[in-house]
Amino acid sequence: MSLEWVRVTPEVVVAATAERVWLHQVKTFDPSDPFTQPMRGEGSFATTGHLLDGVICAAQRSITKVERTPPLTLYRWAWRLAGYYHTTHVTPRLMIEAAERFAAAGRTRLAQYAARKAQDEKRHDELALRDLQALGYQAELLVEHLIPSTAARLVEYFSSCVHAPDPAGCIGYSYALERLAVAVSKDYIEQVKAVLPPGVRATRCLRVHSAMGSDARHLGDAIEIIASLTASERERVALACYETTRICCSPPTDGYLSEEEIEHKLLTRMLVVSKKGVESCQTLKPQ
Repeated sequence: MSLEWVRVTPEVVVAATAERVWLHQVKTFDPSDPFTQPMRGEGSFATTGHLLDGVICAAQRSITKVERTPPLTLYRWAWRLAGYYHTTHVTPRLMIEAAERFAAAGRTRLAQYAARKAQDEKRHDELALRDLQALGYQAELLVEHLIPSTAARLVEYFSSCVHAPDPAGCIGYSYALERLAVAVSKDYIEQVKAVLPPGVRATRCLRVHSAMGSDARHLGDAIEIIASLTASERERVALACYETTRICCSPPTDGYLSEEEIEHKLLTRMLVVSKKGVESCQTLKPQ
């Protein structure tokens, strides 16, 4: 039976077979527990896919939220779009850098995969800009001066993966974001549309990074590549999935901003420079 596992915390191991995935609690000072040892053996499409999904679920379960997620509003959607811009903007550049490092190490398949990801994500940041422009903002000025804390943490972590001695973690980062994007359903897109003013289209970026976009088609290719890696490489990928998911799903490090704080930041961060623009922005204020 094919078996894969990864120790995501000192106490928790995620284990997977082709049929199921489960969490294993590690007992302190128990050298007889085989799951305390590094993973061995080859991967497979089924077991690796289950392992990665299990790691993402374990990361989500590990998060303790002391604050309830605030309800979606028009200003909060603009705030999230600013975050989408920053995470999508760095992807082509960092994936090209990863591809070059893989190629230099003779890891041709990973180099090709990273280069393909860079191409796939090219100009996705422009979708976020177009959405912000549709909301009446001067988008380039907004994203130049404003980066939400969660997006900043994701960019920092992505960069650290690419620049690590082994950049394989960037594959796990990419997989986690795409897997989480696939969970964005049509119902959520409708919730976003409900807070938008009539006639305003500001879900371009979301649609591409959702179950309705291309990310779902990319997941199978990613699993196939990851399953072909060595056991130690798969561990690095899985751990990067875990950390990326924790960043994505955790409350902001500085806490959720109030509606008034977000409104202030959006209206004062050099977004709108004309009187007409200010009026346009004010008409979008949630009632």
